[in-house]
Amino acid sequence: MKIKTLILSSMCLLGLGVMAQKSNVESAAIYLRNGEIEDAKKTIDLAIVHPETKADPKAWFYYVSILDTIYRNPAYENLMDANLADNFYNGCIKCIETDVKKRYEYYCKDQAILNSAFMCFNKGISAYEQKDYKSAIKFYEIVLSIIPYDKNEDLKKNKLSEKNLYLYMALSAMQSSDNVKSKIYLKKLMDLNYDDPVIYMQMANIYLEEKDTTSAIQFIEQGRAKFPSQKDLINQELNIYMSMGKQDVLLEKLNAAIEINSDDATLLFVRGSVYDNYANDLNKKRRILKEQINNAKKKAQTEKVPAKKLSFVNNAASLQKEYDGLGLRANEYAIKAEEDYKKVVEFNPEYIDAFYNLGALTNNKTTVIVEKMNAIPSSLQGAAYDKIYNPLKKQKDEILTVALNYFNQALALAEQKSEDTPEKKKEKFGYMRDILYSIQQVYANLGDEKKTMDTKKRRESLE
Repeated sequence: MKIKTLILSSMCLLGLGVMAQKSNVESAAIYLRNGEIEDAKKTIDLAIVHPETKADPKAWFYYVSILDTIYRNPAYENLMDANLADNFYNGCIKCIETDVKKRYEYYCKDQAILNSAFMCFNKGISAYEQKDYKSAIKFYEIVLSIIPYDKNEDLKKNKLSEKNLYLYMALSAMQSSDNVKSKIYLKKLMDLNYDDPVIYMQMANIYLEEKDTTSAIQFIEQGRAKFPSQKDLINQELNIYMSMGKQDVLLEKLNAAIEINSDDATLLFVRGSVYDNYANDLNKKRRILKEQINNAKKKAQTEKVPAKKLSFVNNAASLQKEYDGLGLRANEYAIKAEEDYKKVVEFNPEYIDAFYNLGALTNNKTTVIVEKMNAIPSSLQGAAYDKIYNPLKKQKDEILTVALNYFNQALALAEQKSEDTPEKKKEKFGYMRDILYSIQQVYANLGDEKKTMDTKKRRESLE
């Protein structure tokens, strides 16, 4: 009998425990109705963790109701702890999961969980502003998980669409340099047909940072297919090909881009630079060939064996033919570069680099003339020499004067640049030093010693 009594006593105590927890749920409900929110919260907090009531949908219903009241009423600000948003959302989920009879669905599933979405979104914005990007992403992900409950699209009406949330998540991930998540979210935006070219640029930048140029180009091309005339995408694509040294591909892309934006000064400048580089590369090859030609000619002059002498002569002639061919091609590219640079300054009269490149390109035209001057036979003297030399010098000086005018226009623009910060001052002086050095060289080639020295002093004063 004693054993039975003990068992019965234990069962009674267990029953009392269950009743106590159910009493806590009822007490919390009463406290809530009476506006005694602090007591309501303390009481319901006990009920939702107790083994006997932690799976009771009614307990979770009141838990959510109490937290919702705290969230909505500024008078209960002292009860708003850092975990309120998380707890409110988790409470809604527990209410929905445990409510198999759907008694509280009208509130937990259809109303409260949407309120928790707005609460979590605000928490995400606040975390982002505080540079807590990991927490921001967590809250945005919670909002994203609530979208399926939004039957009337109230979230979407308040700009909390799936696209916008993935955008917020992508921005947070990029700010925290989390490339893995950044790529996931940006790719999701692409899959959702997010209508902004910047996501393709951002994806490309991430892959460039990771030294994966192939993937970067793939995403730029995807963006270009969707936004064929978008200038930033075009420029980024061109910069990638330029950094890779693939000037043929770059030129092809530039021509296609300029067909779309024929008055884009930046695109024209880049294409002019490509043509300019082509001309310079060919002229470098010509200088090497010129040395080889001179060596072959010297060997032909000193060679006594007729067969060998003929071989050197033929070699010099063959090299000369190649040299002349390269010269024609270099000149063609130089002409195209000049045409593009002139269009640039026509569309944008303040484009310093275009004026500077026009000066350099024009100055290079004197190379052929100087070669002709140097090739005048030393046997010619006096009037015979002057008859050949003077017209060439006049032609050279006229070209140098045009180059000088371009350099001076570039200098005038550089002088107008701001220097109100150390960075701006450094940039301005850098421009001026480069331009003044070129002007100094032109004056030297014109034979104006005074202006050469004055320009040199001014340049050195900027060091």
